[in-house]
Amino acid sequence: MKHKQEEQPVAETKIKESKEVFQNIFENYNFMDQMLLNEMELSSMHPGLTGSYREGAWLKFFRGIIPYKYQLAQGVIIIDSERNVSKEVDIAVYDESYTPYVFQYNSLKYIPIEAVAMVIECKSKNYNPEDLKKWSKKIEKLKTKASGVARMVQGYAIGENNRTQSGTRPIRVLVSMKERVNEESMLNSADSLSGYFDFIVEEQKSSSKSSLKSTSFRTIVANEDRTLGWWGEALNNVGGKTKELNLHLLHMDQNLNKTSLALKYPELSFSDDLKLSNTLKDLRIEGNPLLSLNLQINQLLMLLNNPMLFPHFAYANAFKEALKERKNADTSTIENSEKKER
Repeated sequence: MKHKQEEQPVAETKIKESKEVFQNIFENYNFMDQMLLNEMELSSMHPGLTGSYREGAWLKFFRGIIPYKYQLAQGVIIIDSERNVSKEVDIAVYDESYTPYVFQYNSLKYIPIEAVAMVIECKSKNYNPEDLKKWSKKIEKLKTKASGVARMVQGYAIGENNRTQSGTRPIRVLVSMKERVNEESMLNSADSLSGYFDFIVEEQKSSSKSSLKSTSFRTIVANEDRTLGWWGEALNNVGGKTKELNLHLLHMDQNLNKTSLALKYPELSFSDDLKLSNTLKDLRIEGNPLLSLNLQINQLLMLLNNPMLFPHFAYANAFKEALKERKNADTSTIENSEKKER
């Protein structure tokens, strides 16, 4: 009898500890928020350190939340087989599964767009929205090619056969130390950059007159109310008009119904035709922007999931065209030189 009485407090302790794990993780993210802010503030006091140190701090944060399936590189240029070139990207998240290692020349790193899953632009307290729009447009101009050739389970195929992934685009993220005194002004900032960035993470100071002003990061997510079906189309079917739709799930048992699914998966939302209607907003954790950012970004990465097959022939043609132009330029230079000598 005594043994059973001793077991009960042990069981209660284990239940309490298991509940505290999630509470502790929640608090740890808030602690991380403050530590990252403090680190950024310190770097801002030393202009010589600001740029690379700030990018390094953000790279460390994203490396800590993004699966190791993806590589992260700092200070890269992204290219495509049409010979379009991006402006410098502070941090690129890319998958090397099907893509040759980055084209590297000394300290410059060139990454084909087919491998890139996310681009991150890091800014300090001051930035020009118009410059950011130009930066984003350069990224948008890069186009993936669906002519990669590979052996699949069913046999040999090219990317064109993959109708669900006709062309991908990277998730676009802006992180900044730009101070905002209230949420309204931050929303105005996000509105001006709507369509250019999917996530905006900025420092926000409360408008309290107290000398102890609370500071934290705040996130604005463009299209946060859109369904995962919309996001899947936006990221994996680039070129066509993105429609608002629920996410079609493969191999759904037709014997299931909306009620039985709701009981089995209460965290998910299903339409009457058994399509998923969850949005990114369902992943927002109130009062914890960095934890929300973790869940939302990783969900989108899982929608991208597989990189485009690398289109070797398209890039070979791009280099052949460049070589032809070089030869024509050299020939023209020689001819002009000979004319002058005459």
